[in-house]
Amino acid sequence: MELSETRRTCGGLRGLLDTLWRIHTRDALAVLGVVIATDGSTYQKPGALVLLDATGLRHGVISGGCLEPALEHAAREVHASAHAAAVDFDTRGDDDLLFGSGIGCRGRVHLLLLPLPPQGPLARALFGALEQGVAVDLALTTSGADTGAGIARFAPESIASPAELRWDATGRASNAAVAPNLTLRIDPPPRLLLLGAGPETPSLTAIAQRMGWFVTAVEHRGRWAAFALAARVDHLLDLTPEVAATELGDKHADAIIVMSHNYAIDLAHLRYCADSDAGYIGLLGPSARRDALLGELDTATAQRLRARLHAPVGLDLGGHGAETIALAIAAELQQYFSTRGSAAVSAAA
Repeated sequence: MELSETRRTCGGLRGLLDTLWRIHTRDALAVLGVVIATDGSTYQKPGALVLLDATGLRHGVISGGCLEPALEHAAREVHASAHAAAVDFDTRGDDDLLFGSGIGCRGRVHLLLLPLPPQGPLARALFGALEQGVAVDLALTTSGADTGAGIARFAPESIASPAELRWDATGRASNAAVAPNLTLRIDPPPRLLLLGAGPETPSLTAIAQRMGWFVTAVEHRGRWAAFALAARVDHLLDLTPEVAATELGDKHADAIIVMSHNYAIDLAHLRYCADSDAGYIGLLGPSARRDALLGELDTATAQRLRARLHAPVGLDLGGHGAETIALAIAAELQQYFSTRGSAAVSAAA
């Protein structure tokens, strides 16, 4: 069951591309800001993305609000010229504290501002990464006459096509030779699979989607499926555990939460999880229940689960109730996802 028409406002790359799609449906140019270097104390780190149009900032931030007016001014110039630019915001000196932004953080943020025309190569690469759930590597030129020119390459294991997209400083397709000096990997938004639903599902889904994650739920019991429907998950599969295991097949999920509130159903779902490639598997319920479930699995199946299993699922934040449990699960997921190296930046070879 497809539920995307009820999607709430999203963060991360998912939210940025939702916003970019709306800008491009008006046949308007957007500006992508890419943090390429920082020094000292900064709100964002290399690899962070923001999106702007002619009216100003549309998605993301680079500071707590102090640097955004200057960022918007620089982006308007890029928007008007349709030509990329590098900009630098330095709050390390005393003059900035007294006469500048007043932020007092004593940091430096260096960005590339890249024009994104409709159907441009960089926009196509980002949408391709989102739609196919694959990483994309950007090789960027950050100085000189070709500032902003670049190449997008999908991860080697990807089936994305075309495998390589090139653009010039105006953001338009180009086959001209460029000499990128910085590489940036952008990972796709995490995909979360909920096996079962319950009172925790609406709060967990709301946090997950606000973070920019995709959420699929499997639930065939009407009473419990109502929680997934209320949560407005991206996809709801009305399938029994056995049928769901076949339907899901080898579809990738970055994290799986087993949360049916039913012992036998959770046992069936754990068997599926053991054969999945998900790096994180969470199990709702106390330790004694976890041990009982693992005890019913054969040794090989249990062994395939143990290294990835988080049970009881979630960080120990204290408190009780559905909302607290959802927050604890989301916090542990964010901790896990943050270790994946999203948007890693390095000097090009």
